[in-house]
Amino acid sequence: MDKKNLSEQEWVYNYLHKCNKPLPLVLGSRGTWGINGKKAIILVAFTLPDISVMRVLHNVRKNPIREMKYKDIVYYAVNIVANKQVEYVIDYWKE
Repeated sequence: MDKKNLSEQEWVYNYLHKCNKPLPLVLGSRGTWGINGKKAIILVAFTLPDISVMRVLHNVRKNPIREMKYKDIVYYAVNIVANKQVEYVIDYWKE
């Protein structure tokens, strides 16, 4: 039986409930996250200042911030879908 892939919201929800001190996240830094069949990166933070800093650090200041509400959590996310930006972030996190 195939295991169902988690949605962004489910993944973040599970992370928050397993972690005592959650940190901002970069989902897809190994090229494993996708949106509409294309590689994507999703920046996730739990405060507006943190997500704003993450946009600057990953050179995507113009990408919009989404406020996400899922079950009992609220978090902020930024999609990176432009191929050059995605490759830049993947290269940045390689090691």
